[in-house]
Amino acid sequence: TAEAKFLYDDGWGGVVNCGCSFNEGTQHCDNQYPNCPAFSDPGLNFGNGFYNDHHFHYGYMIYAAAVVANYDLSWGRTYFEQVLALIRDIANPSIHDRYFPAFRQKDWFLGSSWASGIATLGGQPYLNGRNQESSSEAIHAYEAIGLYGEVMVRVWGDGVSSDVSENHNAERASRVRDMGRLLTATEIRSAQRYWHVLHGDLAVNTIYPKIYKPSVVGMVRI
Repeated sequence: TAEAKFLYDDGWGGVVNCGCSFNEGTQHCDNQYPNCPAFSDPGLNFGNGFYNDHHFHYGYMIYAAAVVANYDLSWGRTYFEQVLALIRDIANPSIHDRYFPAFRQKDWFLGSSWASGIATLGGQPYLNGRNQESSSEAIHAYEAIGLYGEVMVRVWGDGVSSDVSENHNAERASRVRDMGRLLTATEIRSAQRYWHVLHGDLAVNTIYPKIYKPSVVGMVRI
C-alpha cells in the first residue's frame, strides 16, 4: 500500500525503491509507478535506486521485521519471503541464486563492507572509489540479519514441527541466523582495525602512523 513501492531490478539483481517526489502541500507523492524518480536521481533516498547504502537502510527494516515477528508469529510467517528478499539484496550467501548477487556489500578480504553503489558523477565513476562511512550501521544491518534468523527459527517451530514445510523454513532461518552472526563478527573486527584508531599501549598492530592523532576515521575509501 506504500506510495513509493519496492521493485525488483532484473538488471543488477536487487530490490530498489521507486522513490517519492514528495509534495508538502498534499503530503503525498506527486509521482506514481512506473514514474520512478529514484531511477534517475542518484541523490534521492541516499541513492537507493543506484544501490547506495542498501545495507544501512535495509538493516533497519530487517531489524524491525525481527521485532514484529517476535511478538506476532503470524505476521512473521506471512512476510517471511519479503523480508528474505531484503536480506538477499544485501547479504545473499548463494552463488546459485539467479536473482541476487552473492554478498553485494561485503569485502571478504578486508572484512568490511562498501556502501557506494553504481552512481556516477558526470557519467564517470566517483574518483573516491569504494567507500563506507557508517561502520556502525553496517554492523547493525548484519546483527539484524542474525536476529531475524534467530526469531524465525522459533516462529517456524524450531525445526520440530509436524509440518515438513515449516521445518524447511526453520532450516532456512537457521542459515540466515548463522550467516548474520558471521557477517557481524567480521564487520566488527574490520571496524576495529580500519575505523578505530588506538594510541599508546593499545596501539598494537595498528595500521595508522603515530602522527595521526584522531581516535576514529570518518570514512574509509579505496
